[in-house]
Amino acid sequence: MIDWIKNLELEFVITFGLLAILIIISLVVLIKSQRTLNLIGKRALILNEDLVKRDAQSFVEFMVSNSSYVNVEAAAIGLLYQKKLMPLKEETTIILARDSFKLSIPLEAFRSYLIGNDVKVKKAKVYVEDSLGRRSYKKVRNSIVALKKILKSEIKASQADEKKERFETGNYRFGERLGLVIAVIFSPFTKTFKSLKKGINRKLKQREIRLELRQKELDHQQMLREIAEEERREDDRAKVEKRLMEEKKKANIEARKQALKRKEEARILAQEVKDTEEELKMAEAEAALHEYTDTSEKDDRDDLQKDDHLEDQMIENEVPEEIKEPVKKKKTSSKKKSEVVENEGKNEKNEAE
Repeated sequence: MIDWIKNLELEFVITFGLLAILIIISLVVLIKSQRTLNLIGKRALILNEDLVKRDAQSFVEFMVSNSSYVNVEAAAIGLLYQKKLMPLKEETTIILARDSFKLSIPLEAFRSYLIGNDVKVKKAKVYVEDSLGRRSYKKVRNSIVALKKILKSEIKASQADEKKERFETGNYRFGERLGLVIAVIFSPFTKTFKSLKKGINRKLKQREIRLELRQKELDHQQMLREIAEEERREDDRAKVEKRLMEEKKKANIEARKQALKRKEEARILAQEVKDTEEELKMAEAEAALHEYTDTSEKDDRDDLQKDDHLEDQMIENEVPEEIKEPVKKKKTSSKKKSEVVENEGKNEKNEAE
């Protein structure tokens, strides 16, 4: 087979290849078309069933949704029950693209339409039919469950009424009569067990009450302990705060004492500095006074020597007396200067003291 394919000419290979590609393309187009038709038709319609309660009345609500992007016609909506089609709406309804249609039926009307006077309900399906006759099915669950509960409660109520009527008329069934006989036979045991049960229940109840009271007492004691502990903590906190306040006051007093001490030391130091400066000034003044005194005494001595020298010259040269008087006046003026300097030194010393 492989050799035969290898021996084929190039024209045949190209022809067969093109035919295969054409067949594959045709199949793809057909599949896409089928999917599009299914989306537009059967698969475009989605069914939902809900049980809704409005104003204390239950409704069965069927919703048909169009999931496609084109408008779809719904020719009929109905139920499939026991292989029978039971249409709910046979009018053609156009459902717009990406839109839905709702059909609401009261639960009682749905029950009478579905089962009538029967006391049993079986599985059912809801269907929607498009314009081509294709149907989409969905199981009815919520409404069937609700109908089963209603029927069960009605059956129980009717059975209770029938049993009550039989007991009133004395027309018992075999099982009921047998149950009454067994109840009479075992009534002493039943009473004993009931009394035991009541006694045990009473003791258990009393024990529960005692435990509850004990728990309340324990809770109360725990609360008292917590209150006492809280008060103790408050007292400790108050004591600590008081001690801290006292320590703070002591620290403030000590700080004030230290500040006053430092201030006094600074004042004493300043006074000592001031006294030292005054002593230095007095020493400088005394030194200046001594220097000035020494200078004035030296000047006086020089003046005296000059006067003596002048007198000697006057005596020698026989100078007239008019020249001698100024010399004497000059001597007296130098003495006055020395007295003035001494007085100034004394005044400065007194001021310094």
